[in-house]
Amino acid sequence: MKTLRLTLLFFGLATVFVRGNPSTLLWGQEPSTMTRAASVAAGSSRANADGETAATAMHLLQEGIKAYRAENFKAAALSFETAAATPSSAGPSAHANAWLARTYLHLHRVPEAEAAARKATDLDKEQANAQTAMAEVYFREGNLAEAERILSWLVKSQNTTPRAYLGLANIYRATANYKSARALIEVAHKNDPKDPDIEEFWIRSMTPKERVEEWRKRMAEGRFEDDEERQSLAAGIAVLEDRNKNVNRSCKLVNRVSATEAKLEPRMLDARRFGSYQLGVKVNGVKAMLELDTGAGGILVSSRVAEKAGLAKVADNLIGGIGDKGAANGYVAFAEKLQIGELEFQNCYVDVVDKKRTLDTDGLIGADVFASYLVDIDFPNRRLKLSQLPPYPDQAGEQASLQSEETVSAGLHDRWIPPEYKDFEKVYRFGHMLLLPVQLNKAPYRLFLLDTGAWDNTLSPEAAREASKLHKDTDIQVKGLSGQVKTVYTTGEIMLTFGKFQQRRSDMVAFDLSNTSNHVGIEVSGALGFAMLYLLDIKLDYRDNLVNFEYDATRFH
Repeated sequence: MKTLRLTLLFFGLATVFVRGNPSTLLWGQEPSTMTRAASVAAGSSRANADGETAATAMHLLQEGIKAYRAENFKAAALSFETAAATPSSAGPSAHANAWLARTYLHLHRVPEAEAAARKATDLDKEQANAQTAMAEVYFREGNLAEAERILSWLVKSQNTTPRAYLGLANIYRATANYKSARALIEVAHKNDPKDPDIEEFWIRSMTPKERVEEWRKRMAEGRFEDDEERQSLAAGIAVLEDRNKNVNRSCKLVNRVSATEAKLEPRMLDARRFGSYQLGVKVNGVKAMLELDTGAGGILVSSRVAEKAGLAKVADNLIGGIGDKGAANGYVAFAEKLQIGELEFQNCYVDVVDKKRTLDTDGLIGADVFASYLVDIDFPNRRLKLSQLPPYPDQAGEQASLQSEETVSAGLHDRWIPPEYKDFEKVYRFGHMLLLPVQLNKAPYRLFLLDTGAWDNTLSPEAAREASKLHKDTDIQVKGLSGQVKTVYTTGEIMLTFGKFQQRRSDMVAFDLSNTSNHVGIEVSGALGFAMLYLLDIKLDYRDNLVNFEYDATRFH
């Protein structure tokens, strides 16, 4: 029986507080404004029956807005659905459908969200709320170019909403334009501070002390979508409280090292085959071999390593990834010392998971932890090389730190491409994930995850059907941190095109990636995995979201 091991992880503080859809947008009109509008409609209802239905629609719209702001999206959807079906003029009906679209996105009902957004724009093409909702849907579907076109036009015009600023800020953040994103969210928050999605973005800019206060309020008010988010919120609060009590816990580099390299060790599947490369890491002096995984974030170790290293537990946490059994139980722990080659870090948080259920290694290390450096994963020569990133023209170089948590300092500059990086590919970054456009045969480009932790290239059934026929394959097993995938498909022949490279493949593995897409808030249509990436020398600039692939055809791989 053929067995594949593929891993896609969501853990670490950078992803502790990812809600169902961080990209969803809200029409920025206060309930008080809607109440005045409802009063006007109620006045006209005394004149004719049409006015009564208009007032009803407006009332339902107002109730849906209140439910949305309370993050009760099922109730919001019911109100908006009824409002959209209630006869009224084009304006209110367009508003109802726009709200319905963004609510459906929170509920992960993407096709229905697109239908509602298109109906909103059909009813009122000039309405900023309808246009913004359409841009939200494009963003969730991975069509960032069209979303940016609409939102840029709205922001430049005088007829716009706070949500348009939020939507464009989300795109700017994904493209490493952090300074511009911060300026946009300032405007959005000033005009609509009660919008839950604007608030979520706004909280990212806070200091740890300010952030934990906001999270405590959210927990007290019950503003979380489900039990999984509640547990993630509780973990985030516990870690920030621990950090605020221990100000030295900032995971800083002890020894100043501007450049270094470490050997990559193959992880053998059997006597002849290897499935990934590992990096030797000392955790509180205990040696562990961690799989270098660009599809993961932060540092994850098995419970065995954690116990041996004497890691102090800080908070329970859920750790999820590929699979159909749900997130695994784990916890956030504190490590006094981490040593990776010549690099020595002190006072860092790491994630721990029960090895018996999920891991067949000591753990994982995401390449994003080296985001302070240019990360050169030289697979052909089995070396990880780290070198100093060129400083911004207006700023001296910053001291490197291990990016095991989301920092407040990130976000003060827009993307800058140093002259020596002019040939690098621009990619999108969502937390620890780097997404790049990939074309399958002649189908439209879709976003794929750069994932050295995945055994091979994989794709979603939706993306596969655009380029090839699909066949259910019961001989292949796909397993990740969330257990085994129930239904697996294989494809016909597909030509993959990304950057300046092409690879012809057949029998590619396809399975449902909706859980991944829902967590990230954008469509992830597949992954470029180890079986192809091990041929390449990959350079990663996490600061400006740049990637370079080099392939030496004359080299024996």
